[in-house]
Amino acid sequence: MFREQLIMAIDSLRANKFRSLLTMLGIIIGTGTLVAVLSLGNAVQGSVFQQFIDLGTRSVLISPGDPTKKGARDVPSYGLLSMRDYAAIQSIVAKRPDLFTTSAPQVISPLLVRAGTTALTGQVVGTTADFNRIRNAQAAYGRFLTAADNQAAAPVAVLGGKVAEKLFGTDINTVQASVGRLIEINGRPIKIVGILGADATIFGLEEQIFVPITTLQLRLSNNLDLPGKGLQVNNLLLGLQSEQQTAEVGTVVTAALRSNAAGEIDDFEILLPDQPLTLLRGINSVITGFIAVVAVISLIVGGIGITNIMLVAVSERTREIGVRKALGATDSDILWQFLLESAAVSLIGGLIGVTGAIALVVVAGTLSGLGAPVAWGAVVVALLFSAIVGIGFGTYPARRASLLLPVEALRYE
Repeated sequence: MFREQLIMAIDSLRANKFRSLLTMLGIIIGTGTLVAVLSLGNAVQGSVFQQFIDLGTRSVLISPGDPTKKGARDVPSYGLLSMRDYAAIQSIVAKRPDLFTTSAPQVISPLLVRAGTTALTGQVVGTTADFNRIRNAQAAYGRFLTAADNQAAAPVAVLGGKVAEKLFGTDINTVQASVGRLIEINGRPIKIVGILGADATIFGLEEQIFVPITTLQLRLSNNLDLPGKGLQVNNLLLGLQSEQQTAEVGTVVTAALRSNAAGEIDDFEILLPDQPLTLLRGINSVITGFIAVVAVISLIVGGIGITNIMLVAVSERTREIGVRKALGATDSDILWQFLLESAAVSLIGGLIGVTGAIALVVVAGTLSGLGAPVAWGAVVVALLFSAIVGIGFGTYPARRASLLLPVEALRYE
């Protein structure tokens, strides 16, 4: 019986192909949107996260503590990091290669920079060669700082792209030719060995000038030493093997720096990479959720269309219903026939929408290079939801058809 009812339902849809297609349209759009958005959204999120990681978010930033914190005034040199803290960080990097890749200090000092007749106050950053590994500060021309530069306190510098433009103009050839030239920083001659590329903008590196930390300490700036603690640093960078182990990273780093703390409170702050990544995930979830809600609304609108069309079908086929009941069909037979018709309309529309979405995801993933995988969970949910919509919105017309009295149905014109 069920097979016969299903065949009759499909024959009824085939008899009104164009109307059936229009009825399916909302379901097609809804299921297609749901699958496409979730599949492409997951691929885009993965790509954005990887770009964040490549740009240096797989790192920890350690900065001085808040001087307004309760008890800070009672701690000598509170909120001042030093090379002794950097030595403690280097120690845990050596001991825990499973967690850390490298570390680098930063000493930031605003100094007068002059190239010929052009002068500006630049943000000069004293650091080490490992800074490049953490922040991915690739040189477009020339090179970045090396370990040998620090050992020799070499008078060399790497310019951010914006700084190079301010000193030498925007002509690419002129900027490239500036590698090897001498400039003055705080009155001392310094040789340009590199210019950072355009990808060095995420952390404001294009506005900075990088020199070996020993060069900044010995040649360019004075009064940076802290009694008993060594050279003062503005912050410390710590490269991570993975951004998934932040809880353990925070514990290990805190323990290492607490050994240098002078008081009972931490005189440092740790910015872990999970904070910006969590924010990014939240933003992506909100956007994806919003579009998914729109897709669900489209499915509901499609369901309303199914109700409307099925009511029309009941009216058109009233005499047919009367004939079937007169020949022995039960209310249940009529109910299931119309329920199967509405479910078939919805499910076929869902299949068309899902198939189109899968094709779109494959093509878009190939053309964009994202390699977007199909969210098969979304496919299953979309098909189930389309079937539920078909049955749910087809129940009222089907019940109305099943309750028709044979005599009144046969007399219907």
